[in-house]
Amino acid sequence: MLPAALRRWLRRPKRSDPRLLSQFFFADESVTRVVAEINGLDAELDPQQYLVLLNQLHLSQAHLLAILERIMEECIPTQRHSRDYLVKFPEELLVDNLGNHMLFAAECLLAGTFLEVEEADGAQLRPQARNLLCSLELVRTVLREQSLSQPGSYPEPVRAVLVQFDRLFAEFELSYVSSLVAVKSPEEIYRQQEIIVLFCETVERALRLGYLTQEMIDGYEPLLMFTIPRLAIISGLLIYPEGPLSLEQSPDQMSRVFSPFYNLLKKIRDLLRVLSAEELGLLERSLCTAESEDPCGPATPPVWGSAVPRADSPAPWGLLEVPPPPPTAPYLHGTAGTPQRGE
Repeated sequence: MLPAALRRWLRRPKRSDPRLLSQFFFADESVTRVVAEINGLDAELDPQQYLVLLNQLHLSQAHLLAILERIMEECIPTQRHSRDYLVKFPEELLVDNLGNHMLFAAECLLAGTFLEVEEADGAQLRPQARNLLCSLELVRTVLREQSLSQPGSYPEPVRAVLVQFDRLFAEFELSYVSSLVAVKSPEEIYRQQEIIVLFCETVERALRLGYLTQEMIDGYEPLLMFTIPRLAIISGLLIYPEGPLSLEQSPDQMSRVFSPFYNLLKKIRDLLRVLSAEELGLLERSLCTAESEDPCGPATPPVWGSAVPRADSPAPWGLLEVPPPPPTAPYLHGTAGTPQRGE
């Protein structure tokens, strides 16, 4: 009989194999290799090389998680844990690599390092972090073995560990973010949906009255970023007074988008109520033009692209800003703990 190591080597999938399990095998191998290099390096003696390896690790981790996500979509599409809770998160946290942040946070918590959460919250989250990382290691082991035997199938044991990991990840993600920031309540989500409806009704009314054209909307006219909110305030105060801008309710009952401006909105409403229909129409038309233009003069189409906002590139670690070296070993190591330096 051939030795076990030789049998495994003979069963290695080819890099050209497009199947997800084969891709996972090489992605997992890449992570393991980089982790071994980091653990064998003295960061104090060669900090530059440490940073290079750390960047390689982040990239390889993200690649591995992306493949794992595709495997779960292919293997257990109807058994995925619900992600409806994501609507409660602030928009700035909904980044593409949020999963990478969550696993890094779990590794830090397991090592006793509380980066962004209070110590009491971190202590409560540690059992969840431990279960999540243990489940991740089990998933890696099972998928590696499956990629060496039958990379084209997902037997029941593989499905079971994937379902468990997906559930533990979702539970930890919700718990960790809830301890980190104030998540939206169901009432706040409903208020935001009301604002969406108000904006849609405002656009429909503006099209009907000729304030906007369908070509402007289809072409993503930059001026619309200012025009639609302006018209929505008038619509919310006069046309739909019982909607999300209703001033009959207290500021605490309004959406956090408008509640800080409660008194200002009351003054605007009082001023709008004294306008005639002709004056209101003139006001709305003036709000559809650039600020530098004369509201009483003929409206000229803005230059395309003249009002395009500039957006800076997001930082690579939007959720956890941790100066190198990190307090713990990279999360996709075999066991959680402090990185070993070269001996």
